[in-house]
Amino acid sequence: MGKKYLIILVGFILTFALLTGCGMTRTVQRTQTSDDSSTQREEELQAEIDALQKEIDDLKGSQGSQDQQNTDPADDGQAADSGNGTQSSSGNTGSTSGVAVTLEEAQNIALERVPGASAQNISIELDEDDGWYIYEGDIVYDGMEYEFEIDANTGNILKWEEERW
Repeated sequence: MGKKYLIILVGFILTFALLTGCGMTRTVQRTQTSDDSSTQREEELQAEIDALQKEIDDLKGSQGSQDQQNTDPADDGQAADSGNGTQSSSGNTGSTSGVAVTLEEAQNIALERVPGASAQNISIELDEDDGWYIYEGDIVYDGMEYEFEIDANTGNILKWEEERW
């Protein structure tokens, strides 16, 4: 009987040693593969970031050249305030040189979102940030304040927030 238990015990030990040894080899191989894979993934992500940065730079460059082409010397220094109740509250003169959407069009886009509001309820100005032109403003009407940003080249609403006061 003792021999039988001894053979079974040796069999378990050898099986355990064999399985443990194989597991360690696989772990080392997985670690090496994982390191190679993560390095390759980092390189792919960096290449994608570089490509996107180049695309952004190209877009900024093309907008800058459009601004130069669309600049009319007669427009320099003229305020874009229409005089119908719109206000420009910062030091920005509101010049619309180089933008596709006029102040009045941006004002109408915003007012369409607030039924009943009129030009007396809106404050809007043209702001330039890193070569991008955006109309920023707010509408105060019927106990609500609406803050918005409108892309000055496309007329798309970029931000719209509503707050009851």
